[in-house]
Amino acid sequence: MEFWIQKATIDDLKLLSQMNKELIEDEGSRNPMTLAQLEDRFLGWLSSDWEIALFEKASAILGYAVYQIREDDFYPEESNVYLRQYYIARQQRSHGYGSAVFKQLVRDSFPSGAKVTIDVLASNPRGQQFWTNCGFEPYYTNMQLKQ
Repeated sequence: MEFWIQKATIDDLKLLSQMNKELIEDEGSRNPMTLAQLEDRFLGWLSSDWEIALFEKASAILGYAVYQIREDDFYPEESNVYLRQYYIARQQRSHGYGSAVFKQLVRDSFPSGAKVTIDVLASNPRGQQFWTNCGFEPYYTNMQLKQ
């Protein structure tokens, strides 16, 4: 299974915002952002300390990731990668790309031995199962009270 991971550029903003809109729909997020707003957010990330990676196979885009390498809150000498978004295109799912790309991303783009932290919405059981299959375990539960 051959694919490439490359850094996203400003030329990828429209593609990234469209995939992000699909991610929002697929995970059941309440995020109301428009494509233009998502594009602006990606532009901000590209000009900051966030990393955005695109995944490609042949000439097809498989998906993308948005992540930030941080110090661990309790052990500053250790690295923590906060993986904010991870998306595999709808038509590319169920072929093993998601886990294969994730493994390569960890191996080639994250500091060796870094802890990887993700957030998975309760409304996204398919995502929860994917991340469990990748070896993640729940650490805490974030709860909200709607009044």
